[in-house]
Amino acid sequence: MRWLSIWAVSGLLTTSVWAQTNRASNPIHSELELGGLGGSASQPPFWLRTNQYGIVPLQSPFGTLRGSIKRDYRTVSDSVKQSRFDWGFGGYGVVNVGKTNQFLLPELYAKVRFGQLELWGGRRREVYGIGDTTLTSGFVAWSGNAMPIPKIQLHTPDYVPLNFLKKILAFRLGYAHGWFNAPYIKGAFLHQKYLYGRFGKPHWKVKVYAGMNHQVQWGGHADYLIGSSVAVNGHLPSSFQDYLSLIFGLYPKASNQQTGFDGENRIGNHIGSIDYGVEWTTSSLNTLLYYQHFYEDVSGIVHLNFPDGLWGLRIRNRSASTNARFRWNGAVVEWLPMTNQSGPIFDQTAQYQGADNYFNHGQYREGWSYFGRTIGTPFIAPRADYSAKVQESIGGGFFPNNRVNVWYLGLEGILYRVQLTARASYSRNYGTYIQPYHPRFEQFSASLAAQISIPRLAHTILSANLALDKGGLYANQTGAFVSVKKSW
Repeated sequence: MRWLSIWAVSGLLTTSVWAQTNRASNPIHSELELGGLGGSASQPPFWLRTNQYGIVPLQSPFGTLRGSIKRDYRTVSDSVKQSRFDWGFGGYGVVNVGKTNQFLLPELYAKVRFGQLELWGGRRREVYGIGDTTLTSGFVAWSGNAMPIPKIQLHTPDYVPLNFLKKILAFRLGYAHGWFNAPYIKGAFLHQKYLYGRFGKPHWKVKVYAGMNHQVQWGGHADYLIGSSVAVNGHLPSSFQDYLSLIFGLYPKASNQQTGFDGENRIGNHIGSIDYGVEWTTSSLNTLLYYQHFYEDVSGIVHLNFPDGLWGLRIRNRSASTNARFRWNGAVVEWLPMTNQSGPIFDQTAQYQGADNYFNHGQYREGWSYFGRTIGTPFIAPRADYSAKVQESIGGGFFPNNRVNVWYLGLEGILYRVQLTARASYSRNYGTYIQPYHPRFEQFSASLAAQISIPRLAHTILSANLALDKGGLYANQTGAFVSVKKSW
């Protein structure tokens, strides 16, 4: 990881999840889901396992039982003043039975709110970035593709308007410390912060958003680091002084617990995105145009790797439906170019280095992953996910294919009371600058999901999701997931 610019500069623009908080009058909710997945190959198709917080095994067939319970903050009527203090919790457990037997807890947290601030701790399903959270292909830096990392976070869950500016400007911010307890390394941590702003009052037709998120993998020790030139006796810097350095992206104060690699890279593995968005709302449509600019070092901060990142257009239907047979709800078109990487050459003596080698890292063997799943965009996947033909290309690190160009379409609508969601992606995959693919691999993946409420069973939904992969990156295959879900 090349060094990151000073946080005092980048902290002016940070961002977090783009989503509204849903609060029902009854604060406690629970769900239970029973389902099964099978297909024509041993690995589930791409869109049956992607962006599901690591709960889908990489081997099929399997059966699954999923349950959740949560307490939301209470809502009150307009005539009753809401308390400044409230509390809540959430839990989500998964049991998978098949070729791989698993018990997973992708969510288990407690939260308290006081006024505009919220403090929570545990595992919580999140994404970070400005964009559409329901139909997206996956946010570029933090997508919800991997298991949530346990952490403690203080943040503002909603926009906080600045009254002295007549509420034209509002902000959201957060600060977190986490435990990167991946199996391959011990004692590693996560540092995370974000800040983003909105220009425009909530009722304005046009609003502008900008911000940035910043994550750092840091600390830890592992046997594979013993004897390495990038670690001291198998240990990576983990003192409080090192922590202060990585927060602000400063050169660390030299010590006998550091190597030259630590100084050049400002301690740890820095990952994030600088995000921009414009929202336009009319009586019939809500349109959001967004760009999540990806960075791993100062060359990314100053946009030398432009246009790398996630470009998106989201359109939501706000009009009342006059057609009882069909209604379209939303559409998302996204483009993910990740091929620039600030150029093909890494020159240690230059002011800005290229060949950024996204998601790989010289100290953290499994890079920007958690329990074997990519934390960022799922289109940059670990080697184990790919077909045998792709794996014949040796080298490239844990993420041997990080120079990708992806086009994506997501659609959502209702047909005769059946809610339909379609996803389709086409990618060109070039490997890395160091180990390029000749020729490139092309991949098409798609899915069609349907949900319908069972009339005689209150709050019960029957779901089916069909998916296929066709191309060179993954095995050509089809698969299906079917489930029934009951809510209380």
